[in-house]
Amino acid sequence: MELISPVPPSRIEILRYYAREDVSQALLEIASGREFVGATKEGYLSRPNVIQFKGDIVALVKKGATSFHCSVERWSNPMALSTERRNYDALRTGFDLVIDIDSKIGLDAAKLAVKILEEKLREFGVKNVGLKFSGSRGFHLVLPWEAFPTEVNYKPLALQYPKVPNVIVSFLCEGIREELMEKLVKLYTAKELFEGVEEGALDPFFFVEVERNWGERHLFRAPYSLNEKTWLVSVPLRDVSEFKLSEARMTKVKAREKFFPTPEPEEAAELLREALDWYARFVEGPTKKIESKRRIVVAGLKVPEEFFPPCIKNILKGLSDGRKRSTFTLINFLRVMGYEWEEIEKKLLEWNEKNEKPLSRSFLNSQLNWNKTQTTRSLLPANCDNDLFYKSIGICQPDETCKTIRNPVAYPFKRYGLRGLGQKRRTKPNFYCRRCEKSFKSLRALKLHQVRVHGEKVID
Repeated sequence: MELISPVPPSRIEILRYYAREDVSQALLEIASGREFVGATKEGYLSRPNVIQFKGDIVALVKKGATSFHCSVERWSNPMALSTERRNYDALRTGFDLVIDIDSKIGLDAAKLAVKILEEKLREFGVKNVGLKFSGSRGFHLVLPWEAFPTEVNYKPLALQYPKVPNVIVSFLCEGIREELMEKLVKLYTAKELFEGVEEGALDPFFFVEVERNWGERHLFRAPYSLNEKTWLVSVPLRDVSEFKLSEARMTKVKAREKFFPTPEPEEAAELLREALDWYARFVEGPTKKIESKRRIVVAGLKVPEEFFPPCIKNILKGLSDGRKRSTFTLINFLRVMGYEWEEIEKKLLEWNEKNEKPLSRSFLNSQLNWNKTQTTRSLLPANCDNDLFYKSIGICQPDETCKTIRNPVAYPFKRYGLRGLGQKRRTKPNFYCRRCEKSFKSLRALKLHQVRVHGEKVID
């Protein structure tokens, strides 16, 4: 592994570097609409801060700044940001997705993670991804704001920060977990990786960290900024494969490459939809176990489609967004409504053909097969107040009955009752065993129980 001795430059050398025309122009290009903060080894200088001219950069260096950091969020007026008023949503106009990769075991592992992530992004149609060396142990990938739709689930995307970037990065990490671990073992051997590591840490992201816990006003190291740990430059790259640490020396860097690419409009829209679907189905945990005493399923009853609630009827018309979430909803709703698995599969396939972009048959089969294995518990669709499953995809059009229920499965029974659905109400059991308190519908059944179970010869 290539090593660079971190020899601190003098204050004059740092000033000369940032005063260079190519470096100062590169910093000014990305500063518009962002916080732009100077920092020392001890921490950040005053916030909020912006730069507009080369002289602003030089002035910060003269105050002691050795590195510069930008906000991932874009602001209409960065200087108006206030921790007291917390006016972030009102000022935020967008955000960039910066994926921060940091390796504990060497730069080769970080390079490997970059390559796998780039390939994963291409699977979702994302081709224009920026790349730069972090200046220390890893790399930064960037998807600019312009690659995303401005609205998702009927809400402005800018108002869904920091949740959305955290969800996307977590989704990508889960998608590369197995491949990254497999290739790390080949690169370093299992013995090198796991020696001295606790069993619970056998995870690729223990060795190669990927930041996924952004907060408000999150900053990243600006391209062409120095890194005080190594005194190397956070230099943008075209390809990670051939990068050498010596190329990031302050005296060798030429500010030619740009970190932010020019994406196609909404290039990352599919990635965003898939990530939100994954989060809704697997992270938020919408599934709930139904207590036996309050089970809604009525034996022998199959509820006709005409009695379905508005949200389910809207799903069955076909969707453009939320198709995977709605697969879960449909399967569990139809199961509770008394449909057999063959009928549910047929219904799903008919519905899928109506979707703007049909889901793959393998996905539908995997969801059916998984639900069939849940024999020890009964699953409900998400409750009505779960916006990700209903309101956010435009299918929630409540009527008066909807206002009185918590879950779609209750709708037919609340509105029409069992008699309206063609099912006679069961009479409550009236006869109880005085020994075990078990209930029976008739006196004869109770007497038989007492004789067979408790050995009584005389029934009193």
